[in-house]
Amino acid sequence: MAQDLCGNGTERRRRRLLPLALAAALAALPFFTIRAEAMPAGVTQLAEVLGGIHHLRTLCGTNEGQLWRNKMIEMMGTLRPAEAEKQALIKHFNDAYYRYRNAYPNCTPTAANQADRLMRDGHRLAEELAASGLGR
Repeated sequence: MAQDLCGNGTERRRRRLLPLALAAALAALPFFTIRAEAMPAGVTQLAEVLGGIHHLRTLCGTNEGQLWRNKMIEMMGTLRPAEAEKQALIKHFNDAYYRYRNAYPNCTPTAANQADRLMRDGHRLAEELAASGLGR
């Protein structure tokens, strides 16, 4: 549905490329272990973005299945947080998922636009985290 919301071919191509760009930026995150006192705000924000994207893109028929949930799992595997931080990240992901599920029960142009905004935010956050050289 989300792809059908715009008649513009350029917009459809951009919407198809955003997930790839975000996934590539997530893959660039450096390998490190995070602790509660050292966990950057960007990590929790990215967990929230992934939770929101997981709901909205599924809602709007992108047929990506568990892609964004799996990206969250992949991010935690890369970051290797201590158990308390892992649980906090999962809570941020789930809270965002349910918040967006309650706010957007149906795919609408507003929901599709919000998904696009989250994709851009996620891409930016992932790039910033990767560029910061966390744990190096």
